[in-house]
Amino acid sequence: MEFALLSGLGDVRIEAGLPREDYERVASTVAADIPAVEREFDRTFTTRPVIYVFGSVESYSEGFVRIFGYSHATATFVAENSVSFFEPSLRLIAVNWPAIRDRRPVAAIRHELTHLLTLDACSPRCDLVPAWLNEGQARLAEALIPGGEWRMLRVRYEAASMAATGTVLPLGSLVSQVSWNALTDWAGYFKYQESARAVELLRDDVGGSAPIARIYERLRRGQNLAQAYAALTDRSFDDFAAGLPGRMRGAVPAGPGLILVTPTSYLVYGFPPGSTITITVSGPRGSESSPMVISPFGSNVDGIAPTRTRGGYTISAQTESGVFTVKLRKDEAGIPTDVR
Repeated sequence: MEFALLSGLGDVRIEAGLPREDYERVASTVAADIPAVEREFDRTFTTRPVIYVFGSVESYSEGFVRIFGYSHATATFVAENSVSFFEPSLRLIAVNWPAIRDRRPVAAIRHELTHLLTLDACSPRCDLVPAWLNEGQARLAEALIPGGEWRMLRVRYEAASMAATGTVLPLGSLVSQVSWNALTDWAGYFKYQESARAVELLRDDVGGSAPIARIYERLRRGQNLAQAYAALTDRSFDDFAAGLPGRMRGAVPAGPGLILVTPTSYLVYGFPPGSTITITVSGPRGSESSPMVISPFGSNVDGIAPTRTRGGYTISAQTESGVFTVKLRKDEAGIPTDVR
């Protein structure tokens, strides 16, 4: 496996053979991500982050064997279930570049860099960091990237949907990494959204120019999160946890509802989990309706297919109690064979 070493703040090794524009995009992404993560923790990386950027899912998987020392079975599992990965014992980051290249903005690298700097920030008491704080902060970092406001929109509305439908996961069940990893399928996604929202509210309560740094300074001294929160806010952490559903729910218009997330995607929220609603898409070439089964947490995301023709569209979500509607415009050309 051959890599090119990119100059810059990190030790970035990108698989040889990728187009020059990919090299430039990786370099600019890392150049923005490293100082942003350092500002969040109010500390610098003690050593240059080592990031391997792979050019295919096959080389991404093979890299876990050759570089990370994983078994073939473990490497295959990780590669099939991630687009980027941080290995704490080696302090190495791996990125499946084709899987994230077209995302706007790229956020996976900042997510993993957040995990990396967390290890420095919590040492020697990393045992005091609950999984929801560690994982939620990394997910929140994605939503704070300029241009990623749609990610923050999803965090807030999906967390609010959990609260409105009574499906918020107790923070106490998200403390150990084992418990965290055990949640898969729908819960495996929504645990990130809830935790990111909880971390956002935690930062708001602690305040200051670097609230996360203030929390980790207390953890390093041996205070657990509840003690650190109480010392920094003069409030009980039990009250914080108990008040989360109400704060999540109260931050967005009461559901059920329908909102635009990006120019061509929409989110339904606050609907009864497991219920079926009718989605109607009306565009330049007519209308079509289809059923949508609501997730166990009350919200779903969908969008206009890239193949559809450009033009204005109306999206309607119909239930027995009413119809919710949003309008959008697709500016990119589709393909002539898509007659929808």
